[in-house]
Amino acid sequence: MRDLSALLKNCGEAYFSPDLFRRNLNQFLQTSRTVTFIIQKNKGEIRDYENWYSVNVLKPWAADEIMTWAKDARNVVEKEGDLEMHSTLSPSVIYSHFSEEDFVITVNRPMLLRADVSMIAKMVKTLLPPGIADAAVLCIRRRWVANTLPKHELIWALTYIYASLYRVCNDLSRHLGGGMDPSVPNPTHLDPDMNDVSRTRYIKLGKPHVHSMASHVIRRDEDFVPPARLLSLRNELQRQSKPTNIEETVELIARMAEANFLEYGNHVPMTFLYNDQWDIIDNLTTSFADQSDKFLYARYVASRASYLRAFAVVSVGEAWIRDLKSGPDQPIRNMKIIGERLTVVGAAIDESSKSIEWNIVRPDDKGAPTLERIGQATEQQTPFFIQPIVEAMQNARLPKS
Repeated sequence: MRDLSALLKNCGEAYFSPDLFRRNLNQFLQTSRTVTFIIQKNKGEIRDYENWYSVNVLKPWAADEIMTWAKDARNVVEKEGDLEMHSTLSPSVIYSHFSEEDFVITVNRPMLLRADVSMIAKMVKTLLPPGIADAAVLCIRRRWVANTLPKHELIWALTYIYASLYRVCNDLSRHLGGGMDPSVPNPTHLDPDMNDVSRTRYIKLGKPHVHSMASHVIRRDEDFVPPARLLSLRNELQRQSKPTNIEETVELIARMAEANFLEYGNHVPMTFLYNDQWDIIDNLTTSFADQSDKFLYARYVASRASYLRAFAVVSVGEAWIRDLKSGPDQPIRNMKIIGERLTVVGAAIDESSKSIEWNIVRPDDKGAPTLERIGQATEQQTPFFIQPIVEAMQNARLPKS
């Protein structure tokens, strides 16, 4: 797995060198197959091997489009030579949380390569209502695609393969009573968006400059001592049973969110991804500069949720409540703020969902803000801003024809 992680990193570094990218891709596919070969070779040392292998490898991968492609592509590389693939460089416009609403625009290559920001932004603004255009983003991305896997960008597909094998090895380690070797990188540390592999660039139409997206790993501060309020809550929650559904999970996170807000007077945006055993498999935080950032962040989390094959998502954060009466001609940032809320929202791949909200009350004397809980009912519909994440989780688990 360490070798495979190095090859995945090499593929990213060679993304703009076609011949080198091809060689690293071929080697990655060949090496990926050796992971299961080694497991099979040592099956005599694995307790209840036949059942474990069926549950963790055969059944999950049987209808998995990408893992099936990986096996077939390796055979092509070994017996026939290189895979047929091609790259594209195209601009698309993002103006919502949903990728299916994006649209591609026609821009000549010299303009694209010059990154003539003001000219491109001016052209795109004519295609959308003013209020929507203000938060829209022009995305310029290069994509390598294999002819036999046309719906998926190749680096993302390789990350998915690595994450699938990592999950198998981690499950095997726990099955044998051990743990995953920490020298093997977690898939999220090799995330192609995190490492800017494709050098995707974004032009916010409301602020026409070229932007890129970056993320960083934040290590836990081992010397941190929680305040008494949080320490008491942690000890209480540790005595409780682990949640087994989205309602229980949202209730648990809500208790933590409320305690954190009352302790510090605010709550940074946080997102938690869960597996089907209700273990946290990923957690992220961010800082939004504007509405555009919210569109991009939702897509980024959806990408991670997909290759991690997450089962559920919970989002925590503060939100302004705005007066929408002015309609689509008014940028959302200029709409009147009529309230503030702290929200905890969760949803699972079966589209069960739950939200808990509080009004944030700020005293006139500038004292510490307080919370008034206003919602506890199970939602009938998944909230729109996490729907793309739920759809990504569903697509990663549904059989592909």
